[in-house]
Amino acid sequence: MTLRNLLKQDFGVDLPISGGFGNSIDNPVIIERSNGINDYASTEYFILKCLAEERKIKWKTIGQECLTHRNRKIDRIKIEAVLTTPIETITTTENYYFDITDCCYVAS
Repeated sequence: MTLRNLLKQDFGVDLPISGGFGNSIDNPVIIERSNGINDYASTEYFILKCLAEERKIKWKTIGQECLTHRNRKIDRIKIEAVLTTPIETITTTENYYFDITDCCYVAS
């Protein structure tokens, strides 16, 4: 199942995305250019919010960087994820990758 299908199933939203799950630079979430407002940043953060809710974690952004990988524009967002259980608090640092190439360039 794709991330797009999972978000549609679990949260009732159909985002303009394709590609992978964003867990590596070679498996980014591809944010597709939409006809309306092309606000890829809001889409990225909404996806992170949904993933955190599904995993029952709290998170915050600790870094963001635009990279070029295989002639594609990749937005890497680094988060601090905190999972609190009855016996411990687990803090991890995670990177999520979003291919924003289509959002950055207009075909001529």
